Amino acid sequence: MKPWKQILVALVVAGVFVLGFGTPGKTEILEKSEHWKNFAVLYGWSQAINGDIKVKGVEANLDVTYSDAFNALKFFLQGHYEGMIGHWGVFVDGSYVMLEKSNNRSGGKFPGERQVKVNQGLVELAVPYRVTWKPVVADVFVGGRYNYNYMELGLPNYAFTVSDTVSWVDPFVGGRIFIPLDKKWYIGLRGDIGGFGIGNASDLALNGNASINWQLNEVFSLHAGYRAYYLKYNSGDNEWNATQHGPWMGIGFTF
Repeated sequence: MKPWKQILVALVVAGVFVLGFGTPGKTEILEKSEHWKNFAVLYGWSQAINGDIKVKGVEANLDVTYSDAFNALKFFLQGHYEGMIGHWGVFVDGSYVMLEKSNNRSGGKFPGERQVKVNQGLVELAVPYRVTWKPVVADVFVGGRYNYNYMELGLPNYAFTVSDTVSWVDPFVGGRIFIPLDKKWYIGLRGDIGGFGIGNASDLALNGNASINWQLNEVFSLHAGYRAYYLKYNSGDNEWNATQHGPWMGIGFTF
């Protein structure tokens, strides 16, 4: 079994275990505390991708639909951590994805089949400030997101392969709200904008996330949602202009 499939199975098994043996809890992570409070999530994000890339001047389409997402996805690892004390906190989110996709391009300098490989890493660090707790919990935050992209294009018709690696950091600002539905359920909404073409940063980075969250007990919680991430980056002969979007699910731990 492939590693990413093993992770999915582990998440499902863990969720079933918690559902079966957990005791009722409340959304403690949303409550004000004068002591440092920790929260972590292991999750999987199923991504469809719509867009184009260019590697050393060679262009390719990077459309990955939901129907072939599992075939294109070779590996993934994703997690989130945050801590809060009083109004202030910190959160870190990391994602690493490996994709392989073949398609055809009718125009450009090299028409014909494209064999595309992308290894993408995203690591973000931000400092949130909690504005309100009741009735809606609301944060504003500022941070930076490290982007790593290894891109490889193979042109079988020309016996030619080109590859390159680019990495950069995007500053971003944003906000999020949590809407409690009862003692165990809450809705989360997040949005941020970054890049701004500062230095080597992307021209534009837009990130949005909506989630439904269930606090099973004082330790365990289940989370599911939908995330979209648009990135426009241009560095000489290398370009990335694509939107990644899709559902995600995970298991959380409060400690």
